[in-house]
Amino acid sequence: MSVSITPRSRILIADDSDVCRTVLAILLKNTGFEVTSVVNGREAVAKLQTQSFDLAILDNDMPELDGLGTLAALRGFLPNLPVAIVSGTLSPDLRARYEKHGIAAIYDKPVDPRKLRDQIPAILEREQQAVRESLGAAVGLSLAPFRVLGAADAALEKPVFAGGSAQVRKLVAEFGRIRDFRTAATISGGSGAAFLDVAVALAEEKDAVLLACPAADIGVEHLARLLEPALLHVRPVLLIVLNTEKLDAGQQALLEDFIGGGGELAAFAGRARVILCAEASLSALADAGEFNEMLLMRAGAMKLTIPRLEQRREDLVQIARAVLRRLGAANVLFSPGASAWIEQEAWSGDYAQLHRTINVARLACPDAHELDVADLKQACASEPAWREPLYHDILLSTLGGE
Repeated sequence: MSVSITPRSRILIADDSDVCRTVLAILLKNTGFEVTSVVNGREAVAKLQTQSFDLAILDNDMPELDGLGTLAALRGFLPNLPVAIVSGTLSPDLRARYEKHGIAAIYDKPVDPRKLRDQIPAILEREQQAVRESLGAAVGLSLAPFRVLGAADAALEKPVFAGGSAQVRKLVAEFGRIRDFRTAATISGGSGAAFLDVAVALAEEKDAVLLACPAADIGVEHLARLLEPALLHVRPVLLIVLNTEKLDAGQQALLEDFIGGGGELAAFAGRARVILCAEASLSALADAGEFNEMLLMRAGAMKLTIPRLEQRREDLVQIARAVLRRLGAANVLFSPGASAWIEQEAWSGDYAQLHRTINVARLACPDAHELDVADLKQACASEPAWREPLYHDILLSTLGGE
């Protein structure tokens, strides 16, 4: 299985050809990128002066201002913006002039839009890494990888929100409130709850950099390393703390100070919003004197509770179908018997088990157009011992949790 976490990008396309511009824009939008299209260089410069973009794709031959003129103009105020040139008329001399202004790539027309689409993540990562290293050296930082939620994930289904039951309607309403939180929030749910799924959905809504950290790793040194790039990044940062109920008193005090804007991590104050995820009731722990009441007060004003699957059985098949879409298998169906089995299964491991079981079934039957009961039962039995990384394994690792 391949799960790509590449930067969600805002791309500007400048091309006077309606066909070239439209085909590329549609392909990139379907991939999950945000695309703005203009028909000449002057419009491109105007957009770049007023809006933020991660990549500009410029045609060479355009009316009013050609590609070279556009590139020269934008370099006056965007010296580090990655730029790709698409043209069918570049002489060696003109190519050298483009390269002198600093470009990421040159493509000859007619360019295969799928090739350009597939190469964009590498272009962005290469250019952004150079900027990070340059800025990091300037301020004395040793920058760890910084993960912006990927274009691939931006287009994914959100399985936890699938279905039409009263429980899912309540969950969506709570999500609508928590996604607007200012500093901190809490998400509660039992073992196997979809904490990372909800966090990913929140990050998509905020166009945010998403970081995840298990309670065991919470400490000044680790958080400082994890958050270093936040000093250099303009997007919101969401720090997801997993298994919050396992934080010791010192870790709780550290997070309380951080959310409050002080303590040993004061340099990062205001740079990140914090989501505390807990399988146990933090309120009950606070009442028992086992959890920092001030931390709970700071984070508990915005709350979301993830219902267990047993509370929303009518949604289970819709959730499973959304998992398949997430895995790139939208055309794979469940047999009637498999659908009935999904609705009746206990799913003691809750969302995580359901998601992983569907994931394993898909990996074990990569060419199947329909999954039946036997496929799902075998996947459910083999899921605990499955050694190939599954979606949530890769997601947690990618977000800095491992």
